[in-house]
Amino acid sequence: MKESPYKILIVDDEASFRNSLKGALKKDYKVTEAASSEAAIKKVLESPPDVVLLDISMPGVDGLETLTKIREHDDYIAVIMVTAYGEIKTVVQAINQGAVDYLTKPIDMDELQIAISKALERLRFKQEIAALRQALAREYNIDNLIGKSPEFLGALSMAKRIARSPDANVYIGGESGVGKELFARAIHFNSPRVSGPFVAVNCAAINKEVVESELFGYKRGAFTGAHTKGKKGFFEEAHSGTLLLDEVADLPLDVQAKLLRVLEEKEFYPVGDSQPKKADVRIIAATNQPLEKLCEAGQFRQDLYFRLATIAINITPLRERQEDILLLVNYFLEMFNNKYEKNFRRVSKKAAEILTNHPWKGNVRELKNAIERVTLLEDATEVKPEHLDFLTPAVPSPASAKREKEEHSFPPSRIPSTGICLDDVIKQIISTAYTQTDKNQVQTAKLLGITRNTLLYRLKKYGIR
Repeated sequence: MKESPYKILIVDDEASFRNSLKGALKKDYKVTEAASSEAAIKKVLESPPDVVLLDISMPGVDGLETLTKIREHDDYIAVIMVTAYGEIKTVVQAINQGAVDYLTKPIDMDELQIAISKALERLRFKQEIAALRQALAREYNIDNLIGKSPEFLGALSMAKRIARSPDANVYIGGESGVGKELFARAIHFNSPRVSGPFVAVNCAAINKEVVESELFGYKRGAFTGAHTKGKKGFFEEAHSGTLLLDEVADLPLDVQAKLLRVLEEKEFYPVGDSQPKKADVRIIAATNQPLEKLCEAGQFRQDLYFRLATIAINITPLRERQEDILLLVNYFLEMFNNKYEKNFRRVSKKAAEILTNHPWKGNVRELKNAIERVTLLEDATEVKPEHLDFLTPAVPSPASAKREKEEHSFPPSRIPSTGICLDDVIKQIISTAYTQTDKNQVQTAKLLGITRNTLLYRLKKYGIR
């Protein structure tokens, strides 16, 4: 019969009790024993057990103090307290100190086996979580983020400094696909909050009718159709960790006001509840829309923006940092070589030019998908130009071609013989720019290269409403 990998330590001052338990368990587990707290701690240090059966009432150092010492050395050992009748108060104290269960003397062997099985299941779960966290910490190590352009290295340096803080709010801006969530995860997994959860929420994907209850949860019976037990919101799920509010610009204004209160008061109210809950959460907000412009247009609260953007990182589009493209290409080639058992080793010079000069409107996400397609569909050791035919820009439609021609034919190369009215031309240009920016005065002024005061004067002069 295969020997069990799990070790159990029995700690009790009665030799007959230890022998009885050892006889019942030695067929299924590796069993050791200790008659005192000192002997138990020595065994824990020499060869940590998976489960400890610990008697509460021992002469000298009792079970509670022994439990504390075990926890100081190893937080993963599952400790089951063994007690006589009348010690329930002490058992409660032991559970609060980290014991996973308790058994009452005389021990029922079936109950003992069930308690050990549950303790081992819980131990395996904790070990799996720890292993997953370690793997994630390695995967999202800030130094693993790939790029060498000055813009990228600047954002990376800022992320490293932010990670040292446990609670400073962060705003990450940039186009879709540049890696905002990747930066957010790197900040979390390199911060003092790494042992807490990382919860990512796409605010744009939440129905506007339920966004408040999704963020803050609700009390049972809070509204028609509410779950009978109530529901935890994302803030509660992210307790002691990090909450990424992706596409934060899509939150309704009334919810923005409540989010502002959470950031200021460090507490929130579930829907239908009059009792606040603590919000021990670091907020990272991300969006592909410029919040500054939305604030000017009255579509995003300026006070919330200032709260969220305690520290701001802007990730430059991939097309503006060409020196990062081939680094990412080689990284993705290695990734998909392993995934699809391929053998791509290099990128030809011509293919490198195509990849470097492609506009990558979908940024890193589009590049990753392109390299995965090449690796999956082609059998070669070198990426060649013909492998990238799908990246050839589409032929522009007649309408877009006409629009492009109009944009590039300004100003006109010839004035009609009948002449023109300069004021009419200026009015038309201002009106066009004003419409193009959805009547955003700041953006219109930028587009025209004039000050906002000059724009206001022109709007009034030409009667543009």
